[in-house]
Amino acid sequence: MLASQGRHARWIMMNIKKWWIISNTVSAFFLIVIGGIWLNTTRNYRSSPDRFLTQEATDEYLAREFPNISQEILPTGIFIQSLKFNNSSEVNFTGYLWQEYDVETYAGYDNDDIPVGFVFPEAVESGSNFPPYIAYREIKDNKEVIGWYFETTLKQSFDYSKYPFDNKVAWIRIWSSDIALGTRLVPDFSSYDVEKTAFGHDQNIVLGHWILEETFFNYQKHTYNSNFGLAQIDMERHYPELYFNVVLRRKFLNSFVVNILPLVIIACLIFATLLMITGNPEKQSKLGMNTSGVIGVCSGLFFVVLLSQVQIREEFAGSSIVYVEYFYPLMYVALLGVSVNSYLFSSPNDGNNPILNWINQDDNIHPKLLFWPLLLGSVALITALVLLPESNGRLLAEQEQAFEALGQEIIEGQYWRSRNIS
Repeated sequence: MLASQGRHARWIMMNIKKWWIISNTVSAFFLIVIGGIWLNTTRNYRSSPDRFLTQEATDEYLAREFPNISQEILPTGIFIQSLKFNNSSEVNFTGYLWQEYDVETYAGYDNDDIPVGFVFPEAVESGSNFPPYIAYREIKDNKEVIGWYFETTLKQSFDYSKYPFDNKVAWIRIWSSDIALGTRLVPDFSSYDVEKTAFGHDQNIVLGHWILEETFFNYQKHTYNSNFGLAQIDMERHYPELYFNVVLRRKFLNSFVVNILPLVIIACLIFATLLMITGNPEKQSKLGMNTSGVIGVCSGLFFVVLLSQVQIREEFAGSSIVYVEYFYPLMYVALLGVSVNSYLFSSPNDGNNPILNWINQDDNIHPKLLFWPLLLGSVALITALVLLPESNGRLLAEQEQAFEALGQEIIEGQYWRSRNIS
């Protein structure tokens, strides 16, 4: 009889060991899937096909897309010295912007008498920005180069749905100060080494949590729902506007340590609490854990998770749900599940309740075996649904969405404010 019981106990232990191996294998598989998707997402940026690197390509594009617009060409260049995200929708830039004029245009003018030749139509008042001022002037080959130093804060709309695996295109939209559209801005490619992927920025620029991938000029087509009181502006026609784009990739490690690692630790603590649920009086005494203790631990962890989620939501106020936020409902379900499991495990069972029988079997082994496969499987599914889809294959799709989001109110209002400042 004793030998038979011993064999049965060994068979149960072997069975449990086998199921733990299966549970760990499935969990490891989901971890590999999650890691693979993360790695793929960090490397999925593809250079924009709309980027211009030569004057010939720019001229060909303008002649093809805007054949009926005849304007004076004004070579314009920009050099970024600093870039900072004030919040999720405001970007602060400082740097130099220069334009090349005929030498007679401002001959004999003092610096204070020369008007600023450009406008940033998406600029907003930050309280610390100052109006552009002339930093240098130089005459070369019957041309005069005038360079301004500027600081501006631009209102832009970004897609944070894949945070912390998101890339960003921060752009500077440049208008000529000639509102009558008598001047067309073109990139001054002769002032750059366009062979490099990224140009027009300080080599030692400090970007914090970002890595600069590339920079480029391009044009966007715009129509205006006003002619600004000028008969020569056609509200039905598309006009080219010059953009200088800065492509940034978020450093994953910092965001992982701040946002994901705490959730991993909390998940481990939840699992450790689940392991402490036992019907063995000796183990209960040694662990000092009962139903009320389990619920108390889960309550404490709930507030930690809640505060972390509130912090994330405040950081991305006004944005849709970001990738990392989907993990918080999983944590809530895990905490609630462990609490309910502890209560049901300690409930009286006469052997007629299949749910209680399933929970009580082999000292609560089923919930313990299922914890990581269910949790990591859910994370893998969310990761695939959020991170794998491509948005038209290009990052610049978010830029096009941003134009509609910002609206013509900013376009018109900020232009006249900038004119008054300059």
